[in-house]
Amino acid sequence: MGHMKKYKCPKCITTDSVVKYGYRNRSHRFLCRKCQKHFSVNPCFLNQKAILNDHIDGLSFRKLAVKYSISPMKAWRICEEELTKLPNNNQFTFNYCNQFSNTFVFDGKYFNVASGDYDWVLLWGIDYFRHDIPIIFVAPSESYQSWSKFFFYFRIINHHPQLLVCDDNANLKLAARQHFPSIKIQTCFNHFKENVRRDLKVRSDDTYKDFMRRIENVLTAKLNDEAMNKKLSALYRDFQHDLVAVSVLTNIERYRSELTGYRGIPGAPVTSNIIEGLNAHLEARLRKLCSFQSIRYAKLWMNGYVLKRRYKIYTDCRGKFRSLNGQSGVQLTKKPEVDLPPLF
Repeated sequence: MGHMKKYKCPKCITTDSVVKYGYRNRSHRFLCRKCQKHFSVNPCFLNQKAILNDHIDGLSFRKLAVKYSISPMKAWRICEEELTKLPNNNQFTFNYCNQFSNTFVFDGKYFNVASGDYDWVLLWGIDYFRHDIPIIFVAPSESYQSWSKFFFYFRIINHHPQLLVCDDNANLKLAARQHFPSIKIQTCFNHFKENVRRDLKVRSDDTYKDFMRRIENVLTAKLNDEAMNKKLSALYRDFQHDLVAVSVLTNIERYRSELTGYRGIPGAPVTSNIIEGLNAHLEARLRKLCSFQSIRYAKLWMNGYVLKRRYKIYTDCRGKFRSLNGQSGVQLTKKPEVDLPPLF
């Protein structure tokens, strides 16, 4: 004949006087006859990994509570506990990964923290050819000091990228050159053209629309020096008496080395579209969560999000990235002699 499992009273720490006292939702209710304390025990198993995965995918604590029939506070405790167990992303890279390519795309993604007076930013970069995210850093702004610290962490993995692709962020470029003096920088064509459009106000004024179309023709394909010089010379010939147009052409010439940084690296990108896509994916998750209550929890969540992203198996890569399908970013960059721990 079986015996009822003995539960301790949380008040007087006794088991002899504890008796069953009915049910509430899915929990057993108990009564301690000695001190008259009522308490509940939920015997149902909770898959904490599943709860964490749902939270990283954008489910708020209230929605987790509804899905798993628990309180929002319990959902928070489970998520915080599981996030704390995860290794630091940068330390994880140092321990397990070293097979990176020569091209990286960097950017920052701002997010809201309810307890702060301003938004914080996730500084991160992706290996263009292997789609892994080795280093992240959560900072209060995209200042030179923040990017410098980011690249300092990047150097501890003992990898020196050959090409850096980014938008026209002066602090990022200055910090990168400080830590990697020989690095080549490719300014994103799309961001550069958007800056020109804004300066010329082509969306509200037709004055420079034809000029802008010809600029876009220059900054669309990868041109050699002869083809680029021919197009720019034609532009200067046609607009040499327009000071605004001449200033744009002068600026293009000033940025020429950063607009042709891709040269010499087969398959190198001229846009930062790959990390812009990651930013959009992250924004969709953050929109569902609304905001973080503390920067400490934001750092834990960002660390968990990036680690899960690195473990994600690619299934819909196209073009030159078709060979990545069936693998994850961290599988492509891991050290040959190590086995990856099962984090998710």
